[in-house]
Amino acid sequence: MISKRIGIAPKNDNYARLARYIAAAGNEGEKLLTNWSAGCAEEDYAKGIAEVVETQDLNIRAAHCKTYHLIVSLRPEDEARLTPEAFRDIEGRFAVVLELSEHQRHCAVHKNTGNLHLHIAYNLIHPERLTMREPFQDYRKRDRLCRELEREYGLAVDRGQEPEPKRLSLGDRAAQAEAHSGQESFETYAKRHTGEILAAVDAAKDWQTLHTSLARFGMEIKPHGNGLVVKDRHGKQAVKASAVDRSLSMKKLEARFGPYSPAHGLEQIQAQSRYQAEPLHRASERGNLFAEYRQGIEERKARLQAVKDREDAALAAIREQWAAKRKEIEGMGIAKKNRRNLLSIARKHEAEAIARAKLEQTPEREAVRRDIPFTSWNGFLQHKAEHGSDVALAVLRSKQESVAEEREAAPVKDWSQHGREQFASTKAEYAAKERAALEREGVSGKAKKRLLAVLRMERLATEGSLAGFQHRVDRKGAVIFTLPGGGVIRDEGRELFFSARDETARRVALAYAQKKWGRGVILEGNRIMREQKREQSLDREKEQRRGMER
Repeated sequence: MISKRIGIAPKNDNYARLARYIAAAGNEGEKLLTNWSAGCAEEDYAKGIAEVVETQDLNIRAAHCKTYHLIVSLRPEDEARLTPEAFRDIEGRFAVVLELSEHQRHCAVHKNTGNLHLHIAYNLIHPERLTMREPFQDYRKRDRLCRELEREYGLAVDRGQEPEPKRLSLGDRAAQAEAHSGQESFETYAKRHTGEILAAVDAAKDWQTLHTSLARFGMEIKPHGNGLVVKDRHGKQAVKASAVDRSLSMKKLEARFGPYSPAHGLEQIQAQSRYQAEPLHRASERGNLFAEYRQGIEERKARLQAVKDREDAALAAIREQWAAKRKEIEGMGIAKKNRRNLLSIARKHEAEAIARAKLEQTPEREAVRRDIPFTSWNGFLQHKAEHGSDVALAVLRSKQESVAEEREAAPVKDWSQHGREQFASTKAEYAAKERAALEREGVSGKAKKRLLAVLRMERLATEGSLAGFQHRVDRKGAVIFTLPGGGVIRDEGRELFFSARDETARRVALAYAQKKWGRGVILEGNRIMREQKREQSLDREKEQRRGMER
């Protein structure tokens, strides 16, 4: 269980919009399990929203955001252990530790995404006193509660605040960027080179010497606001200097080198290394795929830039034309009122011409985005996996550890005469089923490019187990199947999960698991795993709980 506060800028603070989103579960692939409101005089969800908006409007002094958006994310295997009543209890416990139990809030549980998750929108304005309550050290309180709830409900254990081995502590933005893109953030790069940076500071005699040393690692240190940032010399990425190390604060460096002095004459410095946004995945096959990704991104940028250049040229010509037209109108010897009217009409004509010029470039932009739909390394791997690359799927799953490409489960070989006949018969059966899946109506001759996981599900369809399923690949490499009845099966490579209270999903998941691993599978709640993987999984869970108890 992991809890996370979603930051809201004051200008985007709109409780009603957030509460409606929470209840709608409108993102692709999401499904609303349940929703409710608490702390409101009205039990009706929509009327409760109106009540919160009125309460917030009565407080005119608060300058900061009046809404607290919390997401509590759970593992797929936790779905079987939690009921709607349990989610209400969990929400109430969070309200207590945040000291918001007397405040109004709207809640909902979403499923069908990567993880089951609880959304909570809290009104930080007290409904009676109209004072604002900003939770203090809320992360630590929420983290302790997560560990308590994991023990009480028997949920999968997450590390929370425990330091992960060989991992650097990152700020929220850098961590989110890495999770989204699958590539190393500049903050991680800078922190990996903390030793070199501190060595450069120790050896430096003045600011210029420090600038020269940092330039060899493709970095520079510059003022920003009231402090300093370490910045990528070849890009726009930057990280607060004191976040890399406390000794890099403006106060400490100026005490050592005097007032900040900008760099000069660094153009000829040869960098020993530089930030390259390397992929975080560990699979050995990533090299060729990453080269293909970079080529695709460069092509996408070049084509979009060409479209932008043509658009900019067209817009500049339109603006120049209508600027001349307005100048001509201003020189006319007519009444001031008539001149204003003509100028207003001219501006409307100019706005129309600009809108048309932008519209003309839309089809070409859409063509580029259709041809190269990915904008990140994770997105590229998802795109390749969804188009049948099991190698890309293995790389996508290898962020934590190296994962091998999936292979079809092979029967145990018995080299007796009977065994050879049985082995040949089984191979022929698999081949016949695969051919039947490929020849099935609606499956093109190019279906060979489908993921092995999808072909397994196609085989089940040909055998009459189901018909009309949909699939997608998420950014963690899970292949998610949605069955016609709404049930979900999630193939994470080494484990399968299915909708806990859907008997069809359970039956299909078991059949799918047996096609993937053979008969030796273990069913625990809504999780299915290979028999020999069970002991490893139990050992990992014991180690996690032992670390949590320490």
